[in-house]
Amino acid sequence: MTQGSSRIKAVGQAVTLADMVPLIWRRRGGALLVFAVFLALSVFLVPLWQPMFRASGQIGFLPSIPAPLALADNAPPAPVFQISDLDTEMAMVRGTAVLSAARAVLQGDGIVFDPKPSRLARWLGIKPVQDTMVVPPGMTAERMRENRDIAILRGKIKTAQINNARVIEISLFDPDPERAREMLDAVIDSYVWKRENDLRRKLADQYDETVRQRAQADAALAHIQQELIDWQDRHPLTGFVAGVGGRGAAGSGDSDLGRELENIRAQRQAAQIDLLAVQARQQAIAATLGDVAHLMKLPEIANSDTVRELNLRLAVLRGTKADLGRRYGPRHPLVMANDAQISQARHDLTSAISAQIAAIDRDAQNAATRLGAFAQEYNRVMAQAAGDNRDRLAFDQLSRKLDAVTTEVSVLTDRARIMQSELAALRPDVEIVQIPETPGKPVFPSRKDIAVIAIALSALLAMAAAILREYFDRALHRAGEAETLTGLPVFAVLPRVATRPPKRVAEEENEAIGHLQTIIRLRRDVGRNASHEGAADGYGGRVVCITSPMPGEGKSRLAQKITARFAQNRQRVLLLDGDLRRPTLEKQPIAGRVEPVDSIKPDFSLVLQGDAALDQAIFPVRLPDDHDRTPGDVYYDFLGAEDAVSSALAGQLMAEKLLGLMQELRHRYDYIVVDAPPVLAVADAIWLMRAADDRLLLLRAQKSRRDDILDAIQRLEQAGCAADGLIFSGVSRRGAYYGGKKRRKRS
Repeated sequence: MTQGSSRIKAVGQAVTLADMVPLIWRRRGGALLVFAVFLALSVFLVPLWQPMFRASGQIGFLPSIPAPLALADNAPPAPVFQISDLDTEMAMVRGTAVLSAARAVLQGDGIVFDPKPSRLARWLGIKPVQDTMVVPPGMTAERMRENRDIAILRGKIKTAQINNARVIEISLFDPDPERAREMLDAVIDSYVWKRENDLRRKLADQYDETVRQRAQADAALAHIQQELIDWQDRHPLTGFVAGVGGRGAAGSGDSDLGRELENIRAQRQAAQIDLLAVQARQQAIAATLGDVAHLMKLPEIANSDTVRELNLRLAVLRGTKADLGRRYGPRHPLVMANDAQISQARHDLTSAISAQIAAIDRDAQNAATRLGAFAQEYNRVMAQAAGDNRDRLAFDQLSRKLDAVTTEVSVLTDRARIMQSELAALRPDVEIVQIPETPGKPVFPSRKDIAVIAIALSALLAMAAAILREYFDRALHRAGEAETLTGLPVFAVLPRVATRPPKRVAEEENEAIGHLQTIIRLRRDVGRNASHEGAADGYGGRVVCITSPMPGEGKSRLAQKITARFAQNRQRVLLLDGDLRRPTLEKQPIAGRVEPVDSIKPDFSLVLQGDAALDQAIFPVRLPDDHDRTPGDVYYDFLGAEDAVSSALAGQLMAEKLLGLMQELRHRYDYIVVDAPPVLAVADAIWLMRAADDRLLLLRAQKSRRDDILDAIQRLEQAGCAADGLIFSGVSRRGAYYGGKKRRKRS
């Protein structure tokens, strides 16, 4: 069997527009229904939509000018308006202060903030918020109403910066275009008024602060002037007099004190130098440790006339001693007298050196005394000069402080005068760039936009419904789908038949059954029955077995119609009800049964068991006359079970007795039409199909599912009794045969 692909593509395969268009066309009924439902809902809801109108205005900010004067020379200039400040100003537009002022203006104009209830709200019976408002404890109704009005107004406002300029755009959305413009006018005017009022109040606060600082400076100036007067009273102008700028100019007393201080400083320095020189000589003498030879090397000792003469005399006596010792010897009285003179000279030299050292010590003591006297006198003069300097510094400080306070008073006076002028000619730093106008058309989405969106959405939902219906619907709807799915040919297409079908449908059904009868005859003529197990060896009647995948697909009706058609052609026909578990006779009697119903009459199950003969179980059925509805003489035989048989017994009987019984029936009849049970319900259909020459699988439109069909075909193939063809029933219109619409119109 060649299995075709389903019209719904598998997951992962690309779905093109060429696949979608026929799919939606096949499901056009459901798609049109969904489209009509959603379109009707849209027609009902679109008029309830309240479009919003947008009123917009623009406010520009002028660059700020710093204050002309500062409180101090090193004070930084006042900050100017920056682009980053626009975020703060946009928040100020939606702030409580601006909106509260705008609310007061709008209330004066009689504008109500509570939105009018929409048509949908009125239709649903929803009460306005103001009617259901509950005042919490600790808050008045007026305060709560004000907060609610401000919240409503804030929700209508949107602000944005225009590019990178000092301009912000203020938009207000409202269902009423005129009210939107009036509200936006009130908001912009309130913001400009508040901005100007804030600037005026800020400048007034600065002016008041400047006046206060000037008053403090005037008081400080008066205090300093009084301190200067008191100081002049305490210090007469003998030492120095006040000059230009408040500074003291040196007088005669100041010059004498300076010259005296310079003389004493010079004398002290000279005495200090002398003392250091004498102390250096004392240190050199102390370093000789009393050695005369070393002392004689010191300039302070060697330069003394007495010491020099005594040293020279000692040197002469030593030379004389050397000559006398060479001439007379050491024991000579002249030599001994010379030694006594040398000893006396040495003693005199030592005494002279000691006297010179004592003189140096006296000089050091005198130098220290003189230095102390000069230092004491210097300290006295310095103390007197320090006192005079303190007085001069105090006077200078008072003078400088007086100058500074005088300058501050002058600056503050000028600043107050300029601020007063600015207050008189104050101009706000904002201007209305674009005046709000009444909007002419609503913003997106308007009712027209909603209608277009609703139509497009309805179309999309309709297409989605068609696609989902096709995807989840596993049933077959057309004969072509059955051929594509199974790879088997469709022998006949039967229309959908009601309990009492109209004449047109009955004609189409008869034409389809006639077409099926022709195919069965042609198959018999070409001898295709020889390839099936259980078929007759070139003789005997032909077995036509009809089954379906699941119950309720119309096998019994089709089997009766085919049997009746063969009987009308004067063929010996037997209708065999092969369902032993749910037999037809148990559910309903056979119309046209000639013999009366007898509960004890043998049936098909007894024949299979060998308890009854075929002649006892078969009974004739007479067809009604198609023309005058009177009984005719056309008959066919019927064989079936009267009561249901257990599953185990039915399967055993079919496996053991069916083929032999079929061989006997082939010799009696030209055609044996077998009404087999569903393939997926019981296994009896397999035995009946194996014994058949023509194996037909009945499918019903919108009932037979794809999975069941494939499963049934697979089971038949595995059992070696594959179906030869399909019969597709239950279609709404066949569009074939002579009962077609065009044919009837021409007739």
